[in-house]
Amino acid sequence: MSECSAQPKRLVAVLLFAISASGAAVADPPPGYYDTVDLTSQATLRATLHAVIDGHTRIPYTSSSTDTWDVLELADEDPYDTGRILDLYRNRVYPKQGGGNVYYNREHSWPNSYGFPDEGSTNLPYSDCHHLFLCDIGYNNDRGSLVFGDCVSGCNARPTDEYDGQSGVNYFRSGTPVGVWETWSGRRGDVARAILYMDVRYEGDGTEPDLIATDDLDLIVSCQTGDNEPIGYMGLVSVLLLWHEEDPVDQRELARNDVVYQFQHNRNPFIDHPEWVDLLYGDGLSDVPDLAPALAITSVHPNPFNPATQIAFTLPRSGPVHLAVFGLDGRFVASLVSGYREAGPYRATWNGRGMRGESMPGGVYLLRLDSGALVDSEKLLLLK
Repeated sequence: MSECSAQPKRLVAVLLFAISASGAAVADPPPGYYDTVDLTSQATLRATLHAVIDGHTRIPYTSSSTDTWDVLELADEDPYDTGRILDLYRNRVYPKQGGGNVYYNREHSWPNSYGFPDEGSTNLPYSDCHHLFLCDIGYNNDRGSLVFGDCVSGCNARPTDEYDGQSGVNYFRSGTPVGVWETWSGRRGDVARAILYMDVRYEGDGTEPDLIATDDLDLIVSCQTGDNEPIGYMGLVSVLLLWHEEDPVDQRELARNDVVYQFQHNRNPFIDHPEWVDLLYGDGLSDVPDLAPALAITSVHPNPFNPATQIAFTLPRSGPVHLAVFGLDGRFVASLVSGYREAGPYRATWNGRGMRGESMPGGVYLLRLDSGALVDSEKLLLLK
């Protein structure tokens, strides 16, 4: 969430009119914008994509000149009425009010408390409009700093309005170490691509944080220190990848990308090229040559177990790795390892608890290890 105090301000009328008039018609990156992106491997894709979108023009969060209010009231403009905005979670239209109104505010889809809570001239993610959205104040307060994920039990419902034939329900639940917010079906892809953009855009260059999308809730909570941190985490990345598939890019999101680009001079590449999500996070590209040693879970001991088991695994090459536990019905239970790792042997522990720290019932679970296009799995038997 993360709405800070906002003050009314003057619009730069001529500039905003020009962008409003031209932005909706563009819907394409400028010629040559992605020419240097290298799809040879996941590592080169990430590095070259970061280089393209890095170093954008900072937009002041709140200012008497052009600021995030100006950008967002254009980016989130009602396509049928230029005098209104369409909010993210409630799917409600509001007359444009400007900063500090009592109807809608600015939602940090990547909560600023996860790595960059202090606004400043060098804190670019705080005011990066690719992950900021205008949002109904009450719904924004409900979301708070909850991670994005599927809410499966004990959930509160926040229904949307019907707009342009679309409606749905947001679900959320508080919890320990952190709760979960399930975005309604019509906008879940938007927030997923915003988080993936942040994961690639911010790599720890200079004074910027390294922002990492993960399934590890302990890592996500670890950066909530109240200070700007060198590393920040957000998730749940496995859910966001599914949301990206479930809610494809639409014309409104393309137009939004154009508006933000005209102010910040960088784009969200996963809106322009949604197929790159699978190349970077899925099985579309592999950094592992054919003759490389196999990715493997080398041992699980004890198994059966109670209360905990030790897991040994080997990575054949450096790269992103995820080690997670699932129910036999495919339901995500817990993340044990998530992030970039060097090649080599590793160990992890599962203590028989779920993503919210709850004790899981006895039974058979599936342990899944994946890195790039490589996957290995084992069954676990938790005794109770």
